Amino acid sequence: MLFFEASLNYLEQDKDNLSPLTIRTYYWNLKKFEDFQPRLNCAEIDNILVRKYKQHLLSKGNKPNTINKALTVLRIFLRKMYVDGLIKDEPFKNIKIGRVYTHRGFLTTNELKHLYLNFLDNRQFLSEAEQNVMNVFLFSCFTGLRYSDLHTLDASEIFDWKIRKQTHKTGEPVYIPIPLQARLLLPPKIKQGKVFKVVENSHFNRILRKVAPKLGYYKYIHCHLARHTFATTCITLGISLPATSKLLGHRNVETTLIYAKFVDTFLDKEMKKFNKLQ
Repeated sequence: MLFFEASLNYLEQDKDNLSPLTIRTYYWNLKKFEDFQPRLNCAEIDNILVRKYKQHLLSKGNKPNTINKALTVLRIFLRKMYVDGLIKDEPFKNIKIGRVYTHRGFLTTNELKHLYLNFLDNRQFLSEAEQNVMNVFLFSCFTGLRYSDLHTLDASEIFDWKIRKQTHKTGEPVYIPIPLQARLLLPPKIKQGKVFKVVENSHFNRILRKVAPKLGYYKYIHCHLARHTFATTCITLGISLPATSKLLGHRNVETTLIYAKFVDTFLDKEMKKFNKLQ
């Protein structure tokens, strides 16, 4: 089977669980590889070809972040092909994809508390759509679930105030004890089917940015800010990095460490260990 044809098939299968922005990002990065090697058969893709593609991107003057994104998207789809037997060997074996660190916005613990309490006190003054969006956003702030996982969260995946779910993005299973704040955001008496009404991603963000100022939050806000908020809140509260990593469904703690860079209280706490030298 041709690589681009197989990739579009996978994209079609996953379209209900991906935002329009993610679909566009995947498509154009897959198209880059198709333009590099037109009408390439899946069976022809190997480790050497991937390395040549990386060099090709470098020779075109692409920035590191652009190259990393292109390779990350390609790896996602080549892994699917490898699992399905379309590719004989793992093409990305021993090929490292660099990471370009960027600032990740988040709500501070005070901002989160303020937004949460204002929502509980004033949600009756919001439209149904505004209530649904803010409800989902805050639930993500207290559980760390991604938009795609909130979209598919089923009542069967919640038992005894615990979430047990296989994440859509990485396929990693997560186990999340639901904190009290998030329990109060769950719809009452949901016994089957999807837990939340989650609208399309761009529409979700438009509503979110409309309702946030009504609840006293005036900074730029979007749905993924909730996951960043969960991560930084865990670290601020003193939840260990390995535990935070597990809750987020990260494959390794190094990914979680990105969030620790932005939490001053974490650094304050760690540096106090120097006092033991006295």
